[in-house]
Parts: sequence; structure tokens; C-alpha cells
Amino acid sequence: MEKKKPVVSSSNHDGIGKYTMLVTTMLTGVEAHRIRRFEEAGLLKPARTETGRRLYSDDEIELVREVARLESEGINLPGVKAILEMRRGERD
Repeated sequence: MEKKKPVVSSSNHDGIGKYTMLVTTMLTGVEAHRIRRFEEAGLLKPARTETGRRLYSDDEIELVREVARLESEGINLPGVKAILEMRRGERD
């Protein structure tokens, strides 16, 4: 099974995974179970430590905030993914 890239790329930002799930929830105000759902939907692909702990980058922190904002407006995750892919296409 081919692994899909997240829908946001690291351009002009820090794409290095450095924040644990706990820190990510504190920085974004988004609950861990929702962040895991974002990952399952293919919106995020955090780095992993050797023991499997997720590490989120600055880019992913911004993305979590944006996904949560769009979701709060009533857009489901497939719709959020489509919006983010369209935005990415406009920047390329």
C-alpha cells in the first residue's frame, strides 16, 4: 500500500517534527483524538520516534489549527482535504 503525502508541504516553514501530541494539543487547543482523526484522513503525517511517538512540525501545528477551523465551520474531513489540496495547487 502506497503511503500518501500530507496535503500541506513544507515551504518557508519548519517541517521538522519536534512537538509531542501533548504539546500539540496545548498549542492548538485541539483534542488528541481529533488530531488522530486528521491523521487517519490523510491530512497529517507526523514524524515518528523510534518508539512510535508522534512528533509534529511547525507546519503541522498550523495545519491542525486550519483543519479545526474549517471543521468548526461545518466542513467534513474529505471536504477539508479537498479545500487544502486546491489551495496547494494554487501555490504550485
